[in-house]
Amino acid sequence: MPEIELRGITKRFGKVTAAENINLKIRDGEYVTVLGPSGCGKTTLVKILSGIWEPTEGDCFIDGRKVTGIPTYERDLGYIFQNIALFPHMTVWQNANYAPIVKDWDREEADKVTTESLELVKSLRRKGFKPFELSGGEKQKVGIARALCAGSKLLILDEPLSALDARVRLELRYEIKRLVKERGLTAIHVTHDQEEAMSTSDRIVLMRAGRIVEVETPENLYNRPKNLFTANFIGEANFIEGSILQCGTGEIAECKTGPLSECGSDECIMETRHKHRLVIKNPAGQFKVGHGVVVMVRPENLSISHDEKEHSLEGRITDKIFMGSFIRYRVGLVTDDTVLVEVPEADDKIFNIGEKVNVKFRPKKLLVYPQPMEGLKEVLSLE
Repeated sequence: MPEIELRGITKRFGKVTAAENINLKIRDGEYVTVLGPSGCGKTTLVKILSGIWEPTEGDCFIDGRKVTGIPTYERDLGYIFQNIALFPHMTVWQNANYAPIVKDWDREEADKVTTESLELVKSLRRKGFKPFELSGGEKQKVGIARALCAGSKLLILDEPLSALDARVRLELRYEIKRLVKERGLTAIHVTHDQEEAMSTSDRIVLMRAGRIVEVETPENLYNRPKNLFTANFIGEANFIEGSILQCGTGEIAECKTGPLSECGSDECIMETRHKHRLVIKNPAGQFKVGHGVVVMVRPENLSISHDEKEHSLEGRITDKIFMGSFIRYRVGLVTDDTVLVEVPEADDKIFNIGEKVNVKFRPKKLLVYPQPMEGLKEVLSLE
C-alpha cells in the first residue's frame, strides 16, 4: 500500500495558475477525496500525480520514490476516468483482461485476477458483452475492474460517478469504497459532490482556487470547520455578522435584552448589525469587546416555536420545503438575516409560511469566526 506525498506542487498554464504550492501527505490504505467547486484544481492535482501532466514546480513521491518526470505507465497506478473509457470493440472480459496481457503476465494468473476483479464488481456474468450492450453503471463497473486488474496498490478516481444517474451513483460509491478497503488499496477520489465525499472518505482535501483550504475527516469538516469557506461549502450553514458587545469576566454578566438572560466567563454577547443580541461561546477569551465576528450555525442546530425562549430571536417564516425526513423552513429574522431551520418531519409542530416564530440559538452549537477583512461574501465565494 503506497504512501503519497506532494511537495510544493504548482502548475501554470500560461498566466493561469491551476494549482499553487500544494503540500499533501496521504497515508497507506487511506481513502482520500479531493473536493471543491469546479475549476479549483482537483483534476489538475491528480493528473500531476498520475504523470499525465508534469508540475511547473515541485515533486511527487510514491512510497518514497520520486516520480516527477516518470511516465504514467511506470508509476504503477490504476486510473478510473470521469468519461467511461472502454475499448468499444472488446468484450467486458477483454477490457478487464487488457492490463495483465499488456504486462505479459502468466495466462493463468491473468485470467484468475480478471475473474476475481469482475466478480468483485458483480460483472462476471456479463463477460461476453460489449460496451454498447451495457448501462452507464455497468460500464463504470467494468472500468473499475480493469483498474483493479492492473494489480496496482494506488487507485485514482477522477469524478468516476458524475456521468451516472443518482441511484447508480449511490450504489457505486459504496461499492468502490468496499473494494478499496477489501483490497487494501490507497485511493484518491476527485469529486465536486460533497455528499459523495462525506460518505466515502477517511479524509477530505478541500480545495479552492488552486490551493488547499483544509484537510480533515468528514466529521471535523462538518462539525468543526476551521474557516468560513469550509463551513459554507460543506453542508448547509447560516451566517450572522455582528460585533462583541460584552464579555464575561469570571462572574455572571447580566444581558440586557429580554430572553438572552446571562453569560458566563467563557461566553460573551454579540450584537448583530441591527441591534439584536446573541450569547456566544468565547473559548480562551478569543474575542474582546468591539471585535467583529461571524456566527455560523447548522440548520439542524436551530429550533422554532411560538414561545419566547432564552437565546432566541423573532422572525417570520418565508418558505417551507418538505425534504422527506425533515422540513426545511426559511425564516426572516428581526436582524434582517435569513436562516434555514431543519425540523424533523415527525415533529408534531408544523408551521406555515407567514407565521411569526421564535428561532432558538444554542450557544454551544454556534461557531464563531473573526470578521474577515475582505468581507463575508468574498470569503464564501466559490471562485
